[in-house]
Amino acid sequence: MRDPTSPASWVRYAVRVLESQAAAHSPRLDYVPRGDYRLRDSKETALSIKIMLERSANGCGGLGPRLLVRLYLGREPWEVFTESEKHLIRKTERRFRAELRRAGFLPDNNS
Repeated sequence: MRDPTSPASWVRYAVRVLESQAAAHSPRLDYVPRGDYRLRDSKETALSIKIMLERSANGCGGLGPRLLVRLYLGREPWEVFTESEKHLIRKTERRFRAELRRAGFLPDNNS
């Protein structure tokens, strides 16, 4: 599997991994190749993404990340958000993108 290349794809990856690894006997784990589970770092990566998303809220009480996740997962289209929500989503996305770049998940714009 290729690494995700955008903030939205990193959020979808984190949600998929955390949901699939929540239950030890989840049928979603069937496609994962057999091997030493301790060598896979997918859960740690997903948790890092989640923490960075929460950190990007910075002062909005967690509303920005919740709106961003609803948008990224396709639960609600862009048109249903109010102007203030759209502003909050843009602001949170900028911070989240900066966090992803700082952590090395996204390439730097200068390169």
